[in-house]
Amino acid sequence: MSWAKDNAIRALCFDIDGTFYPKWQTDAYLVVSALSHPVFSLRYNSMRRRMRAVDGYEGGRVLSREEFRRKEMTLLSWRGGYDDYVEKYERCMKRPWDRAMKGILECHPGVRQALERARAEGFLLAALSDFPISDKLEVLGLEGLFDFVASSEDFGYLKPNEVPFNAMLKALDVRPDEALYVGDSYRKDIVGGARIGMRTMLVSARTGREPHPMADLVLTSWRSFARMVLE
Repeated sequence: MSWAKDNAIRALCFDIDGTFYPKWQTDAYLVVSALSHPVFSLRYNSMRRRMRAVDGYEGGRVLSREEFRRKEMTLLSWRGGYDDYVEKYERCMKRPWDRAMKGILECHPGVRQALERARAEGFLLAALSDFPISDKLEVLGLEGLFDFVASSEDFGYLKPNEVPFNAMLKALDVRPDEALYVGDSYRKDIVGGARIGMRTMLVSARTGREPHPMADLVLTSWRSFARMVLE
């Protein structure tokens, strides 16, 4: 029996940025995309850090995309109207992100093969990212493999808040203990998933530098994912 089957896992759920591809690529496309609008970019990224602190781990109801953007406006002390803010966000953040990632992102070796094997063995697959998905899975060559794909923004909260995790599990129709969440951020992915009862796997090449007691597994190479989880 494999680890997944021994633990009655039905769904394998993944972060995207820094998990399917190296974190330096995440940092690179964020830097490149910020160069055209550096002031707003710095304010926006600082606001997201404050949002995580304000929302914490426990959330309430799912919020609409407009409610989420209005929450951003409040934390940014935005003085204009909603439509003005959305236009500013699209022009200064989302469109530059989308352009930059197409020239930078490349999957870790072994990711697609691992996902294809997991799918062939009957596992549900999900991708839940903090950032907008856009064409990211297509750029990475991972399109068409997932039963569920969403950004945490779609539910009004950023990880590690429980709302996006619970919404994902509800869509998959699995219990928390039947799902493994795989991510590269201990605080956002591992703690967020573990707090609601999911099994967790940390993707990290720096396993000895800091403790990670809430991670069930630690993945240092995607080439070993199948061996660790599926065999």
